[in-house]
Amino acid sequence: MTYEPVRVAIVGCGNISGGYAQRLGTQPDKIRITGAYDIDHARATAFCERYGGRAYESLDALLADAAVELVVNLTSHTMHTSVSIAALSAGKHVHSEKPLAGTLADGARIVTLAHERELRLSCSPFTFLGEGQQTLLRELRSGRIGRVLAAFTEMNWGQIERWHPNPAGFYDVGAGPLLDVGVYALTLLTALLGPVTSVVGFGRVVMPTRTVGSGPLAGQTFTVNTPDLVVGGLEFANGAVGRLTASFMPGASRQAPGSELHGELGTLRIDHNHDFNGNVELYDNATGEWTTVPPISTPYKGVDWGRGLFDLADSLRLGTPQRVTGRQAFHVLEICLGILQSAEEGQPVAIASTFEVPPAVE
Repeated sequence: MTYEPVRVAIVGCGNISGGYAQRLGTQPDKIRITGAYDIDHARATAFCERYGGRAYESLDALLADAAVELVVNLTSHTMHTSVSIAALSAGKHVHSEKPLAGTLADGARIVTLAHERELRLSCSPFTFLGEGQQTLLRELRSGRIGRVLAAFTEMNWGQIERWHPNPAGFYDVGAGPLLDVGVYALTLLTALLGPVTSVVGFGRVVMPTRTVGSGPLAGQTFTVNTPDLVVGGLEFANGAVGRLTASFMPGASRQAPGSELHGELGTLRIDHNHDFNGNVELYDNATGEWTTVPPISTPYKGVDWGRGLFDLADSLRLGTPQRVTGRQAFHVLEICLGILQSAEEGQPVAIASTFEVPPAVE
């Protein structure tokens, strides 16, 4: 079914904006880019020359444009709250890059404002929409491993400063491996198993000084201000327990950035929480054998950065379920901040928020 494309404007034309724009351009029947804004106007101009639309002179100019229906917030971690609040206040729907906010209070402000204004709010990660992740979801919900008892997940992401031209922000309060990449695993696990009710945490700054490895800042050093290694324990409302590891450690890890779900009848495993072409395997307790589970459809290699927005566009225009929601993103934010709080205080932290588990992709 065709419809009038949702008109979106990009705020923040940094590294990730190209990935979004390239994929959004593959379905012009669903999304139309009206323009972009960046504090560096030259970057916004270059973005629009390549992907189309107007390079806005200011955020206010973008928000004043009645043609813009939805703002895609791709700013730095520290700017997510102010940009999302401004966009919602201007009557625009919002999709934000992760994390939703840097504090629980700011996350609550964003979710509450979207609800009060009757606007749509979605937030990355949306990678649970990938073919591999949806295959895992189908097998789990079909009862292949029975009741889930435990879940283990890894997001050991290496040194961001080796490839990112301006990496210091990833090591500051409000970011770090938990809020930057741990959210991929937590969003997948909560999409599979539902809400978390309690967490415990351990975290340390293991490598306090980092050196930029590429770009114009190469050779400069900076200080790590938030744990670069975090381990979190999870208690789910359904009775399952879990463990998450997230890190920005040097070297390489042979622990795949994937998840294992251990049930009464067997184990389901995906070898990548992030990439849509993660491989899914099933271990059957009765046979004692691992088998590969065929994907539900041909997987996209890597991440389709448009997938969450295409899903939101369908929801806005056709009334289909909105699978990527601000409420789940807020729940994941509370889990992350709870793990960090527990690491500081040395005791469990209760998680108060909840959300509706997203339906499977048909």
